[in-house]
Amino acid sequence: MCSKPAAIVRCHTRHLEARCRERGYTLPQVAACIVQRDGEQLLVDTSHEAYPRDYAPGFTPKPSSGPGTELKKLLGRIGITASPTCSCTARARQMDALGCEWCEQNVETIVGWLREEAAKRSLPFLDAVGRLLVRRAISNARKEQSRAKQTTEGQVGTGSPSV
Repeated sequence: MCSKPAAIVRCHTRHLEARCRERGYTLPQVAACIVQRDGEQLLVDTSHEAYPRDYAPGFTPKPSSGPGTELKKLLGRIGITASPTCSCTARARQMDALGCEWCEQNVETIVGWLREEAAKRSLPFLDAVGRLLVRRAISNARKEQSRAKQTTEGQVGTGSPSV
């Protein structure tokens, strides 16, 4: 009997938790794929059957939201979209997973990603414009989160009173 070779990756616990959330699992449900734990650092076997590779049965993924999604929208408005060979979608997901606070603290890192991709595409790039786009994306994400929170809070208690 042949077994698949293990595909071991090192990650932080929060990254595996984020993968679990986006696929409809909890960390205890996928714990069997964790090979080693050293504080918050994990070694994870991504070829293990417990790894959240696919969506959990009955789970419907929600559309992405966050600063990465908002940055993709802004860039799309000026005709810049992700290509199959770029890391744009992965970085947008990373920004969404890490949130607005992280993005605010790492604007220069994100601007560097934009500069790098612009160079690959032979597009002109100004750091000041990159910073503006990133800050606008963070602001838009916060507004969207606020709207979503208000919508959710508005739905609580809207049913008819019980008798």
